[in-house]
Amino acid sequence: LSDLAPAQKLLKPHLMPNFFSNIVCISTLCLLIGGCSTSDSPVSVTAMTFNIRWDNPNDGVDGWDLRKDWVSDVITESGAEIIGLQEALLHQIAHLDSSSAGFDWIGVGRDDGKTQGELSPILFDTTKWTVLEWDTRWISSTPDSVGVAGWDAALPRIATIATLQHVKTQFELRVINTHFDHRGETAKLESAKLIRDWALEGNKPVLVLGDFNFKQHEPPYAALTDTVADRFLRDAGTGDTTSTFKGFDALKPVSGARIDYVLSAGHQGPDQNGQYATYSVIESIRSDRFVSDHLPVLSTLRY
Repeated sequence: LSDLAPAQKLLKPHLMPNFFSNIVCISTLCLLIGGCSTSDSPVSVTAMTFNIRWDNPNDGVDGWDLRKDWVSDVITESGAEIIGLQEALLHQIAHLDSSSAGFDWIGVGRDDGKTQGELSPILFDTTKWTVLEWDTRWISSTPDSVGVAGWDAALPRIATIATLQHVKTQFELRVINTHFDHRGETAKLESAKLIRDWALEGNKPVLVLGDFNFKQHEPPYAALTDTVADRFLRDAGTGDTTSTFKGFDALKPVSGARIDYVLSAGHQGPDQNGQYATYSVIESIRSDRFVSDHLPVLSTLRY
């Protein structure tokens, strides 16, 4: 984390990774109050993945300044408590942060590990979650090498990885947010293998959010959700074919596909209706335009 610490201090000094200090503080508090209990009841987690489209000056009627309050409304009205954004530039996150009371965020820019380039930040409701530790890894064969594009990827790609703790129950959840390359086929496959490994390390309950840029029938999807091992990632929207990439024009949507996913491991089994999670694609439309070229995906899971 030594290379990332300056960036994390610059962006969020109070969220600097300091795992051992957190352990000491929590342990001391537990001793003082006579022990910290956890709940055996399920913890319900409502999560969203949302590619908000970077602030492209050529977007005209779909430009960020015309959408930013709308994007904020979609986030706050969704009820999501953990949100993974993609294509977010620092000033875009700053706007959403300022307009979303009770939320905080973690993440760094993919170009320099500080403020430059797109971020894949994790936003979280501070009334429900605190951060125990977090870091950023570059999706390549050298994950600690800042700004590196892996394999045949057109651009550097990153994953923001955090351990969040539920305020009420002290339940710990590993959360990963990422954005895969849009061109490199080898990069997509190798990225899927990496994210799967990172998600399942440590044997914690897991939530994975992202714009993965591949379809359900393609090899990277199979690699990411392989069920051969004892632990695997389950797609909250398994079987759903609703496109999450439609472009901006609601009257003439592009022929897209489901490429934005909510994945999890360690969640509870199916409910009385046989469902592991609720799942929906939010089609927010104003003046015949979508809120972004990607549609946000919302899911509630029980851990």
